[in-house]
Amino acid sequence: MPKSGTPATTLHWWIPTRLNALERNRARAYHVAYCGMVAYTFLLKAFEYLRLGRTAMSVPYTIPQEAVAVGFWEAGRGILTHHVVLDAGRIANYQIVTPSTWMASPLDPFGVPGPYEEAVLNTPILEEYGRAEDFTGIDILRTIRSFDPCMPCTVHLYAGGQVLHRDATTCMCGEEG
Repeated sequence: MPKSGTPATTLHWWIPTRLNALERNRARAYHVAYCGMVAYTFLLKAFEYLRLGRTAMSVPYTIPQEAVAVGFWEAGRGILTHHVVLDAGRIANYQIVTPSTWMASPLDPFGVPGPYEEAVLNTPILEEYGRAEDFTGIDILRTIRSFDPCMPCTVHLYAGGQVLHRDATTCMCGEEG
């Protein structure tokens, strides 16, 4: 981090030996610092271009008549992709694949679970309960929420012969009663 009101700081991040909710949130904090430095670098480059008189904001562009294209963007929750097919200069097909779509994916054709599912497999259950109907699944929900999902969904927990429905986007406050 550059020197400002405080001395310059060097941040070190490494791939953790154990992936869990805490490490995902810690990595997210480091990513904020990284994005700040990337933005700062581009701001300095923009100032340099202004000093040199390189201020053109756009270049002429001709829309292709036929095209298949994809764009990738690193969003706050993960990779976001845009897919487009042009036919006769018009959009014939357009699709967005959001980070939550990637993360909440089911088993792939090779039997590999999606990131959410893989993260909750073998998650230690730390909550204490005496009867199956008292199980809330809060540890599993914390794991899912650590991915910061952007989806209005409900998590279905199977506890014994009982199915519990919990909203993945709330804190479960007041669910005890």
